[in-house]
Amino acid sequence: MSRPRRDGAPDMEGALARYLIERRMSRRQVLGRMATLGAAAAVGSVAAACTTGATAEPEPSGASAAPSGSPAPTPQPTPESELYVYNYADYIGEDTIPSFEEKYGIKVTYDFFDTYETMTAKIATGDSGYDVTFATGVDVPGFLARELVQPLDLSQIPNVVNLAPEWQDPAYDPGNQHSMPYMWWTTGYGYDTEKIPEELTSWAALWDSRWKGKMAMLDDYRETFAVALIRLGYSINTTSDSELDEALALLQEQKPLLRKYTADDIGDLSSGDVWLCHAWGADVSQAATERESLAYVIPEEGGIRGSDAMVLLANAPHPIAAHLFINYMLDAEVSAANTNYIYYMGPNEAAKAYIDPAILEDPTLNPDKAAIDKLQEILDLGPDLEKYQTRWTTLRAGA
Repeated sequence: MSRPRRDGAPDMEGALARYLIERRMSRRQVLGRMATLGAAAAVGSVAAACTTGATAEPEPSGASAAPSGSPAPTPQPTPESELYVYNYADYIGEDTIPSFEEKYGIKVTYDFFDTYETMTAKIATGDSGYDVTFATGVDVPGFLARELVQPLDLSQIPNVVNLAPEWQDPAYDPGNQHSMPYMWWTTGYGYDTEKIPEELTSWAALWDSRWKGKMAMLDDYRETFAVALIRLGYSINTTSDSELDEALALLQEQKPLLRKYTADDIGDLSSGDVWLCHAWGADVSQAATERESLAYVIPEEGGIRGSDAMVLLANAPHPIAAHLFINYMLDAEVSAANTNYIYYMGPNEAAKAYIDPAILEDPTLNPDKAAIDKLQEILDLGPDLEKYQTRWTTLRAGA
């Protein structure tokens, strides 16, 4: 059963899905109706059926029946009975998958990847068997260029209207033609206030020799180079060789002070393995549920803002079910349930009515405009990305 709306309004999402399924209508057929009847009349008939529960498609007013000799439209498939989703572990609400399965009768195989690199290597084959995965926004253009993702049929994702205005036309994917925003975050650092009692405000803390052996940086070359570039006053998307060389030198200076480059900032902070850790804000909030002395800082010099997006893989075996899933994830209550469970803020404006007020009021998770205005977003650099990768290899090799 579908989740009831709190405002008593009809479940338009479910009704629309049933309408399309029952009539085996494709986007092409809907567009054909619009061309024949006009957009208002075509959409009006769909809306009427959705709100009244009618099962018979009304005949267009003033339109003659199709000639008896005309070929019947090719039947369109109903949503597939299976769906394969590939995501980080613990990056979705605990009831989201079961409730989707119950609502649509679609069996979901939900697999986890341990690192982002694992996921990208898997989908790079072009035949991973998955339908939907979660990509960092910055990578969407590259995935598109490599033909790893396919365009979305936005007519099958009516919940796109729930997105906040700034997420309806992101720079990495204008018009959300090939991806749909999922969650966004800031990157700063977390620290244990019991171990480091002074108030920290600057990225310089991660170069402070007093915390030698108790600090970690993210095992993420763009995020880590971004910190050095911010300290130097440069854009985190620079392609200048001289600026990148300066950033490399600064990170090489820092490296002997670090305990590690971490792929588990939550675990390292919550366990006390490190006292000061380059981290994503939502991860620090999760770690703080186990270690209350943790604090999160978006440094005064500015931090990083990023986002993850749902993408439909190029050879997805279940594209119709995939569209239903993406649309479901944009439902206001579903999106809020995801945020309430994983502590990441979504781009869904309609969801704010259902998000835990403690999350909305937490500047770690939902920073104010002044903090957001000082954030930089990592962008796709095309071939120039190799400049970062080669310097990262040099840094990690210790050369």
